[in-house]
Amino acid sequence: MNNTNLQQLHVLCLQMHQEGKTPSVGILRAKAPFKVSVTEAIEAIKRFNAHKPALDVPSEGNVSQQNPIPTTDKSVNLHARVEALEKEVAELKRALHQISNAQ
Repeated sequence: MNNTNLQQLHVLCLQMHQEGKTPSVGILRAKAPFKVSVTEAIEAIKRFNAHKPALDVPSEGNVSQQNPIPTTDKSVNLHARVEALEKEVAELKRALHQISNAQ
């Protein structure tokens, strides 16, 4: 296997890892832009696992010790989405209650 292919496979493993997916031979072979043998995929995963980066996810115990996270556009957007979903759930509950009372 040439070094360029191995590097590309390693990048794919990193992308999967950042998405929260565990790199596997099948997924790696399917996502590769070139034909990958099983042994090449296994070698790339072995090398990835040997130097696997840590995800930047704080543990629950550390969250309370950290300073409050400043409000960002993403958190505002998520907050707005949660509010919209809560309103929809309330409407659905009302509609369900009306339907059940009508019977």
